[in-house]
Amino acid sequence: MNQSEIVKMGYTIQDYLIKNNLVDVKPKDLMPVLIEKGFFKNDYKYGLHLRNVLRELDEKNMLYLLPQVRVERKEKNRYWFFNAVEI
Repeated sequence: MNQSEIVKMGYTIQDYLIKNNLVDVKPKDLMPVLIEKGFFKNDYKYGLHLRNVLRELDEKNMLYLLPQVRVERKEKNRYWFFNAVEI
């Protein structure tokens, strides 16, 4: 996924979080709207596609492309949460 698609996905996520007044949303809960908007074709293993994108961005130090994301790093795993950005 290229940077412009990721930024567009960020706008979609922001809009979804604000409209539904959601806090600490997990990737699996965002998948239906991201599939509907055409970012992914299907949901495999409860948000795996989105988690893979997040891992790739994290490894490249590019998480700033999705300002809604917050990561909790544990010894083995990373836990991802989305919150609307304050405007």
